[in-house]
Amino acid sequence: MDFKKKAFWSVLSLALAVFTIWFVIYRSGMSLSDFWNSLTHADFSWILTSFIAMFSFIFFEGVALLQIIRTCGHPRHMGRGFLYSATDIYLAAITPSGSGGQPGIIFFMMKDGIPGAVITAALVINFVAFNVGLLSWAAFGLIVSPGVFASYSTVCKVFILVGFGVFILGFVLGILMLRKREMIFRVAMKLVSFLHKIKLIKNPERLHRRLEKVMEEYKTTVDVVGGHKGMWFSACLMNVLQRFVQIAVTVFSFRALGGEGPVLDLFSTQALATIGATCVPIPGAMGISDYLMLEGYTNLMPKDFAFQVQMLSRGISFYACVIFSGITLVIGLLLLGRNKKK
Repeated sequence: MDFKKKAFWSVLSLALAVFTIWFVIYRSGMSLSDFWNSLTHADFSWILTSFIAMFSFIFFEGVALLQIIRTCGHPRHMGRGFLYSATDIYLAAITPSGSGGQPGIIFFMMKDGIPGAVITAALVINFVAFNVGLLSWAAFGLIVSPGVFASYSTVCKVFILVGFGVFILGFVLGILMLRKREMIFRVAMKLVSFLHKIKLIKNPERLHRRLEKVMEEYKTTVDVVGGHKGMWFSACLMNVLQRFVQIAVTVFSFRALGGEGPVLDLFSTQALATIGATCVPIPGAMGISDYLMLEGYTNLMPKDFAFQVQMLSRGISFYACVIFSGITLVIGLLLLGRNKKK
């Protein structure tokens, strides 16, 4: 991994997070002491449930990845799966469009001796399952609570609809990478030739040979796992559960702060806000996610209470999750360094 670049994005994301939190508090008109006072009167059992859901969010992605590589003949223990997932979550949160997540997984999987073709197939399969999980709950929210979508402003509706489009496209692209492997190979070969033509690479033949070898291994791996319906079901189920617990943190936070009444509309609001914000190329969708959440919440509850729910929910489901994932990543790197010395 490029640690200097990751450090840069970490600092930039921290600054963006501080600004976002300040702006939310400023817009709400409440002070940190007011928010802290509301927390002191919160129901601890619901806050604990929110944290359990946050840890489950990391856990479920790890299970999905382990199930895929196990099917490919490379079983690893749950601790490694948790590390892969935490690495993905942390790096995805601090880089635009989550671009750093998968390279982080590749780094640790390669250190664990998993072949490159297996890693590629696992990430593509999990990418498809990721899109299934996100689209499932967003579609659920749209179907069971159409009034929630209707109550959003035009700008928010655009974000949500673009989110649907981006993740449907991502799902189709993932399927093509699994089913139309020859087409992907031809595109990759032509890309190498084009880069050579504009003098960005010097030895296209070497890259062509390397691509041929990688694609042959990749095709073999995909053929092995493609027919395992149990693996596909497990990967998709884990991603559906992962998104469920992430969205449910909002409901648990609402209950913790004393919110009463039906919560289906609140769940649907969070599901739509999640798909609308996740596709935005900003680290952690900071700012956009808060904007979508706040507008949706204020359509369901008093403004001051909506800000409290947003602060607690976002604080646990995103900020606490990213901090814990970052700590897990650092521990993984330290253990890796210790093992090298041995």
